[in-house]
Amino acid sequence: MQELERLELRSHDVGGHHPRAVAGIETPRSLDEVRALVRQAAASGSRLYPISTGRNWGMGSAVPVTDDNVVVDLSGMNRIRSLDLEAGYAVIEPGVTQAQLAEVLRDTPWMLNVTASCADTSVVGNALDRGDGCIRSRVHDTAGIEAVLADGSVVTTGGLDPAGRYHGRVAGPDLTPAFVQHNLGIVTAMAVALVPRPQTIAFVHGRFHRDQAGTAVGAMTGFLRRGNPADGLMRVRELSLTPAGGDWTLPKGVDPSLFTIMGPLMGSAATVELAEELLRKALVEVEGAEALRVVNAAEVDLDDPLYPRALMAQGIPTCQGVRNALGVTSCDQIDDGDMGFLALLPLMPMHARRTDHLMAALQTAVDAHSTALMVEWNLVSKHMANGVIQIFFDRTAPDAPYRAHQLRNDGNCLLRGNGCAIYRSDIDHAAADVWSETSTAGLGMLHRLKTALDPDGLLSPGRYGA
Repeated sequence: MQELERLELRSHDVGGHHPRAVAGIETPRSLDEVRALVRQAAASGSRLYPISTGRNWGMGSAVPVTDDNVVVDLSGMNRIRSLDLEAGYAVIEPGVTQAQLAEVLRDTPWMLNVTASCADTSVVGNALDRGDGCIRSRVHDTAGIEAVLADGSVVTTGGLDPAGRYHGRVAGPDLTPAFVQHNLGIVTAMAVALVPRPQTIAFVHGRFHRDQAGTAVGAMTGFLRRGNPADGLMRVRELSLTPAGGDWTLPKGVDPSLFTIMGPLMGSAATVELAEELLRKALVEVEGAEALRVVNAAEVDLDDPLYPRALMAQGIPTCQGVRNALGVTSCDQIDDGDMGFLALLPLMPMHARRTDHLMAALQTAVDAHSTALMVEWNLVSKHMANGVIQIFFDRTAPDAPYRAHQLRNDGNCLLRGNGCAIYRSDIDHAAADVWSETSTAGLGMLHRLKTALDPDGLLSPGRYGA
């Protein structure tokens, strides 16, 4: 075990969370090494906190939820175990990055559902925490898993067999979702569903005045619910709320008076053409909609601000967006940079009036803490929008980190009070967010499941646990 100073991870968290004492770091490189590590922990009573690549920015980075954990860094487990180009599945380990898998898929009939984060983030880690890609929510990419339980045994789910071959979902209950946002085991492999490479990928981009936000969310909801014939995840994003005074921060180039609608339309040429027509009709009530751009993603120029988004729509990950937002030249600098970043991830309303009401409520919290935030709707289905609320702050300013954390705390309560449950949590709220939204009977079931699989609570204590 690599011994650490108890507070070594203090500076290695862009969110500036309260530091946790860390007992050490282990870096297994194989399934057998993970199993041996778990058995040693069971004998010694050590507690293990696995990370994939540790780039869980805004929610704790690589920092555990509780003190005195041994961090299990799985980034060295980076094998693509198998690639089925007939059925469209890859079986990968937690250290496999977006860039690594996307490169293997180049010039194949399949592409990766990439996220807007760094190219070197883990595909497995993001999917297990219910991240959203550019095409769909990554819960739809998670087909099956291999996990090591607290007794050192190995389980596979969803049709992933012990030899690492994926057969598709088989008869009987599928426990895969139980390991999404879990602390039941250490996931050592995942079967990832790939995306068929479409004939045409168009990219939608439009900027609108701030007061049109509710109308735009309602219009986009209508577009989806009446039937978008194309694939792709549409977003309403970069809606900024800024305080009247104080020393607040937003990424360079963000205009608080505007917000953005963007996303890919994917399918045959005829399908994409129809989707564009229907989208323009849906947005007819949104002032400025006539200026909406719909461009061929493959033809976006390198110097066009849309270029990074066009790449991601084609299954090509890039770090340009996250680096620009956080003011760094390398993603390795993010956790030690001057720009702080917190994320608050609620389910968002898909109705115009409720959207306007919620934004007005959030504005009161922004004013109270003299800290800005930026809101995004990921329209993951006809029924649901995953929200991404980003809070940026100057880590070198005396009280800016405190104000940012207070804004996130108050925003969490305010959102839940307005019926917006939290769907993905940071290290400070992971357990509380589960408790607040789960019935007593549900909590009891989670407790029994955790107790049966991990009676001593050795694995990921505090993470989404009951």
